[in-house]
Amino acid sequence: MTWFAASALVVYLGLGWHFCRTRLSAAAPQRPLLEHGVLLLALALHGLSLWPHLAQSPLHFGAAEALSLTAWLALLLYLVGHLAYRLEGLQPVLLVLVCTMLGISLMLPPGHALTYPQSAVSRLHFLTAMLAYGLFVNAAGIAILMRVADRRLHHADAHVLIRQLPPLLALERLLFACVGVGFAMLSVALITGTVFAEHIYGRAPGIGHKIVFSVAAWLCFAALLLGRSLLGWRGRIATRITLAGCILLLLGYAGTRFVLETLLRHGA
Repeated sequence: MTWFAASALVVYLGLGWHFCRTRLSAAAPQRPLLEHGVLLLALALHGLSLWPHLAQSPLHFGAAEALSLTAWLALLLYLVGHLAYRLEGLQPVLLVLVCTMLGISLMLPPGHALTYPQSAVSRLHFLTAMLAYGLFVNAAGIAILMRVADRRLHHADAHVLIRQLPPLLALERLLFACVGVGFAMLSVALITGTVFAEHIYGRAPGIGHKIVFSVAAWLCFAALLLGRSLLGWRGRIATRITLAGCILLLLGYAGTRFVLETLLRHGA
């Protein structure tokens, strides 16, 4: 099913070019219904590429599948969020992130078979972890937009994309909404991961790279939410911590699996 993923990537790249052309030029026409229709088609192709991996018994999952599924969920969450929030201007940045993740996933080897027994706890762990990744990809895109908008806000020749964006305060509220829900999902994923490991192995998981990076990311987001509540953190400090936490979270699973499945396997 690699050609489904490759086809989705081609459509994503075309949409990315279209969104850059329309959002970076005030004269270019915007057709939101057609744009979202094409995006749904690309999501369908992308989903078809993921289905065989996720429907297998036992489940096959690794760095490639994690990156691809995170990209798919990020765009799905964007489409759902677009029903409640004005997300105009987020599309170019989000599609750059999505195309990067999907492109890298196509170059990685397929994941390993998960031999542990499936249970309600393991499924909850998997679902909440993937939802957290998707939410934090959207948060990263919003943080990047906020950094760009903040730098150009006081320029008289502010770029047309910046003028089309929602106000910085609205972007900030959206950022903390993604971070807040993502933090809750990540918390559940970490708790269920510990319970699941104890159920399977009879002991708490060891302190490996995945645990270190994931807990470090959790601490970043916890500090951000606490700092916003108690100290009023916002703006640059919020975007910096968000991006740092997203990088740590990406390294926590996809980075660890990449090292184990690609670098070490090739080295062996």
